Amino acid sequence: MKKTAMLLYLMMQIILSWAQTPYPQQIKKADSLYKIKDYKNAAITYQNAFRLNEQIVDADERYNAACTWALAGDANKAFENLELIIGKNYFNYDHLLTDNDLNTIRSDKRWLPLLQKIKTAKPALISPGKLYQDFDLLISALKEAHTGLYWYISRPQFDSICTAQRLKIKPGMTDLDFYNIVAPIGAFIKEGHNTLHLAAQTQAYLRFSGKYFPICIKFLNKKAYIINDAAGAKLRGFILTKINGRPIDELVQKFISYEPSDGYNTTGKYRWIEENGKFSIYYARCYPPVDFFNIEVSDPANGEKKLLNHIPSLSFDDFVKQIRMVAGQIPGITYASPAKLKIDTPSNTAVLTINTFSSSRYRAAGMKFHNFIDSAFATINARHIKHLVIDVRKNGGGTEGYEDYLLAYLTDKDYLKYKYVQASAFTYSFYRYTDYKNDYKDLDNELKEEHYLEKDGRVLRRPGIQEHEKPKPGSFKGDIYILISGLTYSGGSEFTSLARNHTNALFIGEETGGGYYGNTSGIRVTLTLPNSKLEVGIPILKFIVDTPKGDIPFGRGTLPDYETMPTINQFLTGYDAEMEKAKQLINKK
Repeated sequence: MKKTAMLLYLMMQIILSWAQTPYPQQIKKADSLYKIKDYKNAAITYQNAFRLNEQIVDADERYNAACTWALAGDANKAFENLELIIGKNYFNYDHLLTDNDLNTIRSDKRWLPLLQKIKTAKPALISPGKLYQDFDLLISALKEAHTGLYWYISRPQFDSICTAQRLKIKPGMTDLDFYNIVAPIGAFIKEGHNTLHLAAQTQAYLRFSGKYFPICIKFLNKKAYIINDAAGAKLRGFILTKINGRPIDELVQKFISYEPSDGYNTTGKYRWIEENGKFSIYYARCYPPVDFFNIEVSDPANGEKKLLNHIPSLSFDDFVKQIRMVAGQIPGITYASPAKLKIDTPSNTAVLTINTFSSSRYRAAGMKFHNFIDSAFATINARHIKHLVIDVRKNGGGTEGYEDYLLAYLTDKDYLKYKYVQASAFTYSFYRYTDYKNDYKDLDNELKEEHYLEKDGRVLRRPGIQEHEKPKPGSFKGDIYILISGLTYSGGSEFTSLARNHTNALFIGEETGGGYYGNTSGIRVTLTLPNSKLEVGIPILKFIVDTPKGDIPFGRGTLPDYETMPTINQFLTGYDAEMEKAKQLINKK
């Protein structure tokens, strides 16, 4: 039997033997009792489940048991469970502080010593043998479950980078070192819906012991502009050229090699690396901590360079405060509402801003997406608007179907949304290491109900599942201008692909971060590697958008008709260059 076939066989035997134990059923029963507030019986059921096999109890289940004991009024048993996990395999400090389930035990003298275990956490030292196990499990899972694995790269290319990265494993490595080995593989796949999260223990270490670069940046034409002052130095508007002797281009290329995106796109990578101070977060993950930074900056007006030394690093909490402060100083960086409509009567123009397609964000804002869209176009039609600007520059996607519900008001002709939607399989051999370990049957049933096996071996979505929205009566007939950016991603990017093929829209801004021809997203299985505890999100549905125009190079996002970007001064003062370009085009009409 071939080695890969033998490995798959052994994994299947393990998952089958695990699934036949009553442990998952007991955990489900305990969860159900918790939901109906039968806390005493829920806690007892958790404990009974744990006795079945102490080896497979994970930290979250033990934490849930502690919560139910606290709610049932038994502090001793609550602490008994917490002491087994806090500072060992549970490190969610902020959740411990805010979870109402634990209100009754926070005044106990045992509480603060527990929290201190998280504050003093350090990355875990892991033997090479265990890292090899994690690495091989990760690659096996990607090959089994990631439907878009070979969309942009070949099998030999993937195997080549895996071989190269595996050879970097050596004695004396921590889970943070292992992260730096694994991260380039996720980006090499060229599928932006892959996720990779550090072990909770290392996240706690970076939270309480990490030292952060105190400068926020904005990328314009691939130059790193500084957007805040630091250590009393006036730096806003300068170009950052070196950090501690390392050229900025070297640093950015390293971070780009860690950041996944769809296809050959880079605009999304630059936007994600600059967003919410992620540049500094990457620096803390990739380089040893330092108390001070020496930087070189360049004056964009004359190219003159100067050195600034001894700029102190920031703690994580101070770093977060700084990010919020900078966001408050520059108009347009963040948004308050998921969507809004603005009418400019003199120019007969409507500006429809759709910042997200996420149903949860609309619920949080007390809005209903479909009602908002219906109302917006009722207003647009009633006002006889001739020019419509749709702003999706911050739209990173969300709920499937929202993108074509918006499109339904922009076209009067039906169309095909997807050529096909493909799943990787009907079941997976590595469930015991995933977030589906207790309810994998639900996922299996969903996959079997919604998909079928095509003659060529592909697992395809059945016709009629998630059928796209049909064109609405009285669809908009005027001129359409769509503002796009590298943050336009997933469902947001799908909307731009559909609009480019089925409307007369003009696109303004920069190439979308999401792929023009589709993406691999939808259902995501999160794999937790057993030794390093890295969490890897593997998307299992491949969406191929029907693009009859086929006018964009393969591997790219939706390209703008008018490539537009602000200068650094415009950005800092809130001047909206893309919106102004749309207004100029409208005025020409």
